[in-house]
Amino acid sequence: MNNIDYENMSGLSGVNIDSPVDVTSDRVVRAYELYEAKRYSESISLIESDTQIVASSYGQVLLGNCYKSLNDKDKALMHWKRAIDISPLEHFAYINIANEYYSDGRLSEAILNWTIASTLVPENPRVNLNLACAYNKKGFRIKSTKYFEKYLRYETKATTRDYLQVKHVFANLTAKVDFFTKKVNEYKVKKDIKTIAALYLKMIATYANLPNIYANIAEICYFDKNYEKALEFFLTVYLNYPHTPKILLDVANLCYILNKPSYAYCYYSKALNCLLESTSYYVKSQEKTRLLSYVLKDHELIDSHLQAARDAEANNDYERAIDEYENYVILTGSENPDIQQIIDKYKIFVNPEPFVVNVLYSQIPELMNRKKLKKCVDVCDRIIKLSSANTKEVVYAMKCKADCRRILIAKEQFGV
Repeated sequence: MNNIDYENMSGLSGVNIDSPVDVTSDRVVRAYELYEAKRYSESISLIESDTQIVASSYGQVLLGNCYKSLNDKDKALMHWKRAIDISPLEHFAYINIANEYYSDGRLSEAILNWTIASTLVPENPRVNLNLACAYNKKGFRIKSTKYFEKYLRYETKATTRDYLQVKHVFANLTAKVDFFTKKVNEYKVKKDIKTIAALYLKMIATYANLPNIYANIAEICYFDKNYEKALEFFLTVYLNYPHTPKILLDVANLCYILNKPSYAYCYYSKALNCLLESTSYYVKSQEKTRLLSYVLKDHELIDSHLQAARDAEANNDYERAIDEYENYVILTGSENPDIQQIIDKYKIFVNPEPFVVNVLYSQIPELMNRKKLKKCVDVCDRIIKLSSANTKEVVYAMKCKADCRRILIAKEQFGV
């Protein structure tokens, strides 16, 4: 994937603003029409003459877009940032700020702002494409692949050049992985572990988002007593994918073997939270934390985890930042609301869909009670789109959507 020229994809050219479908003000609609007609100065004058529009986040985004079109980048950024001050949920502002930062070579800041936008609209295909390209440029292959997969999932315009290019590339990569999988099965019969390991490495070099393969490589490395590599691959699984308690224990044991005492203490402590107290694994983990408790007195070592967390977040490596902040909290042995807030925020960064689904799900009863049926249908559609399984939220959303549509049709046909 590293040899593909994703830099020239139009996904990085920008995302601007939708037409004001939810805005009833004729002046706002007119300002948008002037912007669309490239009469930017007139649009600016109209917006600035209306205090209500100026005070809205939408108006500030539109002002920023006008100034951007007039090549006044500084004013554009100023207005987009004002939009966020007015409404922290104004995702168009984050997207446009990210586009500007990316064009200026400020990659980390661009990724941060696109990621915030993604927590508000995870299904925005352009945001996912931008994040995929940006993380690819940074060399974060798993994250890049995940965002490309999201782009393919959420993009509805299946005839665009970008979509066809990404789909074609990923179809080829998948075909290569399938070929390697067949080879692996052949060598499993021969019990040729060395060749199997080589094929696994080719698979992840071809397609990065293969959690089971990372786990398999880690097991082979562990069996071969290549503990450094085993830890590297087990950590990849632990940080990037849903994992079993066994993976967590494998990480803890390897940190213990490799004389990484503070990490071993943290991972054994985390294991204790997901193991049954009656099991031997729990007893052994508890004993290991007792043996390693001397690290709790090494303040310099503890602070190194806090610094590692800050370095990770500066590099947009939010999974590792979560892990290191959690390690720091464990080692300090005290609750820290500020750090917990950061951890919670980055957990949403990493997996925004469940968070957004829960927010939308909570809105349905009020929308139904207020008879806002069309809005309720839109909310239900988003829940269905963002959910990857037949969850209770999806089942409820499908029922509510059907009820709302039935009522809307009755109103249209019978005026009831």
